[in-house]
Amino acid sequence: MYLVTESNNDQLKSVSNALRILEYFSNTRTVIYVSEIAKEMNLSKSTVSRLVRTLEKEKFLEKDIYSQGYILGKKILAIAGVLSNTNEIYRELSPVLSDIVQATKESAQIAALDGTDVYYISKISGPYYADINTQIGLKHPFHATGTGKVLMAYQDEATIDAALSQDLEAFTEHTLTNPIRVRKELSKVKEQGYSLSIEEMTYGNYSLAFPVRNYENKVVCSLSIVGPLSRVNNQKLKEYMHILRDATMDASERLGYEP
Repeated sequence: MYLVTESNNDQLKSVSNALRILEYFSNTRTVIYVSEIAKEMNLSKSTVSRLVRTLEKEKFLEKDIYSQGYILGKKILAIAGVLSNTNEIYRELSPVLSDIVQATKESAQIAALDGTDVYYISKISGPYYADINTQIGLKHPFHATGTGKVLMAYQDEATIDAALSQDLEAFTEHTLTNPIRVRKELSKVKEQGYSLSIEEMTYGNYSLAFPVRNYENKVVCSLSIVGPLSRVNNQKLKEYMHILRDATMDASERLGYEP
């Protein structure tokens, strides 16, 4: 029989804290510093320093040659490669994502739910500039994005109730934060089969998202395009809806869905 001792708990806490350190990296934060992370994690500098040294020894982190900070190491790159090769959604839907970008000339994304948040599995940027705040692995609250709403709309009532019981933050004046209004919006999204979000997460941008189903007829992810409002009009939206509707059917069939 395995007994959880105080020593075991300390070891588990160290593992948890080490993983939390890795989560501080993003596309906009590629270098971390012991003093900053210690403050943000509410841990001592000595504790964070010890964890960082361990991560460096195991090649999850490397010292940045241009500063006193740390960058992600080669072990992370190796794991990312394994994920790309073995994750069915990433592997099967990447060609579909490329087709969407080629057809629309806008950035396209694959996303899924993690609890009540939406996270991005893959993204391909379009050929034109767009100030889009999405990154691989980044999480956004479901209620402020077209992607999040199209995914949440197909969840069971218990999941939706849990999601709506949380504080719904307003990111712009267009973000829906009233649970009753959000619930109505989710019903509308499910009925029409897609979600269009305009300036709900960031000003000046829109997103159009459709659900992707698997062999069990379950919505497992979404395909979406995002771009500036200045490049879209009603006619283009109709074209994009047609492109995405066909693309999501292709994607669903790649995951075993049978209409």
